[in-house]
Amino acid sequence: MERPSEAARYVPAAASALGLPLAAEDLGDVIAAFAVLERVANVVISFPLPEEVISAAVYSPDQGSQP
Repeated sequence: MERPSEAARYVPAAASALGLPLAAEDLGDVIAAFAVLERVANVVISFPLPEEVISAAVYSPDQGSQP
């Protein structure tokens, strides 16, 4: 038997902790979507940044744009 993925363990636990009702028939789709988001996030998180880069506390897409 295959071991459950992290997403398969995390999604129901997180939904329960947040008091978020999650229908049994939707669980598989939610887990699949979460697994995709996790893979994409891992790519972003693994991107190395130089030490001198300071992340913005708030993202403003128009900051620095010129009219």
